[in-house]
Amino acid sequence: MATNSYFRTFDAKNEQELLHSLTQESIQIYGHDVSYIPRTLVNTDTVLGEDSISEYKDAYSIEMFIKSVDGFEGEGDLISKFGLEVRDQIVFSLARRAWQGLDLGVRPKEGDLIYFPLTNKLFQIMFVEHETPFYQNGALPTFDLTCELFTYSDEKLDTDIDAIDVIEQKQSFVRTFELSSISGTFSEGETVTGGTSSITGEVARWDSATSYLYLINMTGTFSLNEIITGATSLATGTYSTKVTTDETAETLSTIDAGTSDNVASNKQFEIDADSVFDFTEGNPFGDNP
Repeated sequence: MATNSYFRTFDAKNEQELLHSLTQESIQIYGHDVSYIPRTLVNTDTVLGEDSISEYKDAYSIEMFIKSVDGFEGEGDLISKFGLEVRDQIVFSLARRAWQGLDLGVRPKEGDLIYFPLTNKLFQIMFVEHETPFYQNGALPTFDLTCELFTYSDEKLDTDIDAIDVIEQKQSFVRTFELSSISGTFSEGETVTGGTSSITGEVARWDSATSYLYLINMTGTFSLNEIITGATSLATGTYSTKVTTDETAETLSTIDAGTSDNVASNKQFEIDADSVFDFTEGNPFGDNP
């Protein structure tokens, strides 16, 4: 039997428009202003479907409602074999009409970032639920974005928002170069280029006292004795020595000797392990000696 034609519950356009308007207005009243940062793929791996050098260049202000009213969700803080991991999750609700105003595509994408100023944290979209609430009056007024605390892994951040861009400067892998025959002063944030190799990098810091140039986001390795030029400052210097940073100064010999860290127990672990693992067994897969 057909549904009653006098009650158009799921295709009444005026009711759907009213629902969209009320939803957007509610989020504007009870929500928060956040920054939506789309991801730009630079070198996509067609096999694994990922990009190890993604870029985040633009930030769009938009309002979102926090559905995680009882605090952060997810696994929280835990100790793994890699150390302390913070796996806070949060669910944002975004009005479709507000999203359409950004003109960034059909829907938000997994991998994009959301900066939440209230907590000063950066979250990455892990999943986009596009059917909630489920077809009220035949409409879909919102997107629910399940996000996880962003783990920086050498992506390029250039959003013109200092609180976001400083993450790159603090957590990027830094290479240190000692320069000679210096002319001018390198500027923080500018791009430098090797005259021979055409390799580029971004200046994280320039120490004129030691002639150390600290670079991030390098596209390769400079050739020895080539001239490095700053794109903005036009400063130049000859790359003479690569200086190992404090984070990577330890060699295998110092770690093995247990002298690289006063509180480390690397050597002791190795000694204790010798009594646990038996390498004298000639045939570990059978009884025949």
